[in-house]
Amino acid sequence: MNLEEQLEFLDYLKSSLENGFSLNSSIELMAVLWPQKQDLMRGLDLRMKSGSHFYLELLNLGFSKTTVTQIKLAMQQGSLIDCLTQLVILNRLKIEQIKKLKSELSYPFVLATMMIFLLVFMQTFVSNQFSNSDEHTGDFMIVGLIGIVLGSMYYFAKILTLLAKQDYGSMKKLSKYPVLGEIIKIYVNYLLVYDIGLLLAGGFSLQKMCEYAKAQEKGSLQQYLGQKVGKNLAEGKSLQEIIKKEEFLPDSLLVLLQTGSKRKNLSDRCLILGKSLFNELTNKIEKLVVNVQPFCFILIGLCVVGMYLKLLLPMYAMMRGI
Repeated sequence: MNLEEQLEFLDYLKSSLENGFSLNSSIELMAVLWPQKQDLMRGLDLRMKSGSHFYLELLNLGFSKTTVTQIKLAMQQGSLIDCLTQLVILNRLKIEQIKKLKSELSYPFVLATMMIFLLVFMQTFVSNQFSNSDEHTGDFMIVGLIGIVLGSMYYFAKILTLLAKQDYGSMKKLSKYPVLGEIIKIYVNYLLVYDIGLLLAGGFSLQKMCEYAKAQEKGSLQQYLGQKVGKNLAEGKSLQEIIKKEEFLPDSLLVLLQTGSKRKNLSDRCLILGKSLFNELTNKIEKLVVNVQPFCFILIGLCVVGMYLKLLLPMYAMMRGI
């Protein structure tokens, strides 16, 4: 499933469960109500009736390890509807921002395509007229700009590849990327704080949380951090030290966990913190999308300058020699 199909799947499942249908009944109905994916849903229904685990089937459908781990955790805690609600909101935001980003980039992309054709024309027909010129400043600038464009394309493709994985390793790499790193940290903070809130609501202690997280999908954020935090606790390190050293655990979480309140109150506070992080994430993404188009126009402007230099500098050099 692509991202939009995953959203449709989760949204339908949430609505069906809210109306009192069981998970198996919801999937069985989905094969009838979703003609475009009828064969896929029938296969899922048959495997579920044969005893297959739902979270394993989600991996086969293309969901990330982190999303699958969240759903598995919520099913075991009896909070699947709440989890699906959060995932639907997050995925809908993601799709809306991707559409907005495509809209912002459509006009610069058309301009960039026209400029590429113009550059090819200049290189083929115009540069031949100045083949004897010793002035190559414009050529060097064009080569540099092409390198910047190709580097930007590689950077963007790498980001999309890592985002599709959404495991600890890929998120760790993305958190080091300029511009995007801060947004990734907030996104992971939101996911982890929300999961901690669910576990606290289920009566889990810190040690039980780590043991539970270690048993989740291998490579997911929850599994890796559960293993890491559990190991640090076993070595005698304090919770404050662990949270401060782990960039994916916000310092505000330490304040909540040290209040000495009952687990139910701590759970509510974690969920409130999660909503606050979600709002911050939304604002950061909005600002990033808005700033993409001006950056593209600056890059196009530099390409225009480079083409003018490529054309005019050889002419100027020839005029000086006359």
